[in-house]
Amino acid sequence: MKKILFLLLICGSIFSASAQTTTTTTTTTTHKYYYYPTSNVYFDELSGNYWYWDNTSSAWSMTQTLPATITVVETQRYPVTYTGDDPWKNNAADIKKYKSKNGKEKVKTRDTKIKTKDE
Repeated sequence: MKKILFLLLICGSIFSASAQTTTTTTTTTTHKYYYYPTSNVYFDELSGNYWYWDNTSSAWSMTQTLPATITVVETQRYPVTYTGDDPWKNNAADIKKYKSKNGKEKVKTRDTKIKTKDE
């Protein structure tokens, strides 16, 4: 009788171990980019890559040297944290958040009041 119970216990353990699934988790970390609202460009200091909207291909392009038609104003950049390698995926929200009007750039602060850069 003890042998049968021991055999059932062993068989159950083997069956239970084979039925377990292995779960692989992927951790993603946030990454810091800079957004230049006047030229709608993103920059990654770590890799030296720029992302810009290419009108000829109607797609976002990545490069280490911007085309001569695109200039960035170094003083008008904002840090943007994004999880992943495509910071432009939130471009519509970034345009809205940092859009300029009458040459004055909007800067959102923690409160709901919107301040202009000239204030």
